[in-house]
Amino acid sequence: MKVSSNFKFLKAMKIILLYCIVLVPNLPSYAHLYGLNYQDWKNPGDNIRIQFDTIPSTPSVDKNSTMIFSVQNLKTGEHLKDFKETITVVNSPEPSSTPNGLIHKFETTTIHGTDFSQDYIFSSGGTYYVWLRIDTPTAVNIAKFTVFVSSPQFQFFNMGLILLPVVIVVAIFAAILMLVAYYVYKKKPK
Repeated sequence: MKVSSNFKFLKAMKIILLYCIVLVPNLPSYAHLYGLNYQDWKNPGDNIRIQFDTIPSTPSVDKNSTMIFSVQNLKTGEHLKDFKETITVVNSPEPSSTPNGLIHKFETTTIHGTDFSQDYIFSSGGTYYVWLRIDTPTAVNIAKFTVFVSSPQFQFFNMGLILLPVVIVVAIFAAILMLVAYYVYKKKPK
């Protein structure tokens, strides 16, 4: 192989690697909430599916976060129409100053067939449970979701967990690229 063709090959490999790094984490799901971190709750008896996610995916102490909900017909995937929702945020089962770990209960609102969200600021780090009560004309459903809130002492640990998959993918691609480069530039014996 000529030197210029080797450089073209390596340039093409770099472009492919960059596209893989940029595009792979953004694969959409086939539901109403997109991403890799949403939680799913289903009740086949009442034909209800609830999806839950937070923005950011790991909320931080004393910073605004948004809890997003999508309530759907389990069979058709369409939004449920005209139901009442109540969101309650509860501390993990650790001793707390409030009864039953209750942190905040939002006012009940009526939803008319769309995804809905609620902004919230978590005051301390740890595990929280978000309870969503759905009142339809025919049934009452209660779903529980788990939210981990990052505190300053967990920031470094969280960053490591977030970056670990990226580091693994980059290391694999770098190893492949080094092997290819080794075989391309390997001198032939005379």
